[in-house]
Amino acid sequence: MSLSDTLAVHTCTSRLESLPNEIIQLIFLHSLEINLPRASPRLARALSNPVLYTWLIRLVFSSTNPGSREGFFTPDFLPPPLDFWALEWEQRQQLQSTILACRWCTLPLMRRCQREYVDHAIRRKCADLVFSEEDRVLLDSLDQRFDDLEGCDKAVDGWRGKGDLVLSARLPDGERSSPSRSSDRKVSIWFHFGAVQIRESNEVYYENDLFRLPCSVLIAPGRIPDKVLQEPWSDAQFEFLQLLSSDFYLDEDEYSAERTVEITTRLIRKRRIEPFRRLLRLSFRAANCRVLASWPLRPSHYHLIRRYCGGPGDPFANFILSERWDVIPASAKEDLLRLIDPAQAMTQSDILALSRAS
Repeated sequence: MSLSDTLAVHTCTSRLESLPNEIIQLIFLHSLEINLPRASPRLARALSNPVLYTWLIRLVFSSTNPGSREGFFTPDFLPPPLDFWALEWEQRQQLQSTILACRWCTLPLMRRCQREYVDHAIRRKCADLVFSEEDRVLLDSLDQRFDDLEGCDKAVDGWRGKGDLVLSARLPDGERSSPSRSSDRKVSIWFHFGAVQIRESNEVYYENDLFRLPCSVLIAPGRIPDKVLQEPWSDAQFEFLQLLSSDFYLDEDEYSAERTVEITTRLIRKRRIEPFRRLLRLSFRAANCRVLASWPLRPSHYHLIRRYCGGPGDPFANFILSERWDVIPASAKEDLLRLIDPAQAMTQSDILALSRAS
């Protein structure tokens, strides 16, 4: 085969690649084959579209709460052929894991989708509510609250408060759903979670459904991606991780915790104390358990800390003694205390007595 023939073979395009971008995008939305852009550079260019990414996030990560079954997924928010309620939970879970792992699924994109989702929820579900003039001004100026999430509820321990912003509203006169029900409403917004809730003022906030993005599949959550659990351990990685940690899973099994054990081992060996501290202060769930738990430590980690000790006052030993005192075995406590200050190390009997007292 001549050189020209070889080049011709390698430059020919498939029938799919020869289609207009609009048709390729439509095929992609019908198939929901997230790996399609990886098939060729031509398909990647046709499908590298922020609007498509936004629609996919809305389709896969919007909450499946009862209130969103009617009048929420309008064509302007999620256009055909995308059908939110046509996804089975298994497909939604698989798509969540796949999309989170994509390079284009970034924290800034997710934050923008949250902002648009909250706006849409307020438009669709609060249009008939009557607010005070001051509260209506607050609803119309939410951008600054989304731009400054530092003081917002992040549910480090797995519990969510009543909302970062709670506004009072009421149904228009004569529109009470039944004589026994109040016309007063509370509208709560969580900015970090991208969540909105509209409830009667006397209802307990956690008993009502939430409009929220990103929201996992309750019975089978998506997987937290590797890209937020590795170098360079930036602030943006930890913010994304914190957003996902209460809903999406870290380990397949809560007892073996293979993934977290491997990450912790790597951090200790590389002496990466800052990500070590930040991870151990977060709570996570496993795929087989809905209850949140602290980042696990294993006996092997205590041995590694001793092995890679940086001398008296070792930061790893200091940190886990202050943060995990109640769960560290007595023998490990004695060894770790000796790393901090060999001259003042406590005996095992002293540690046991102190543990019982605490």
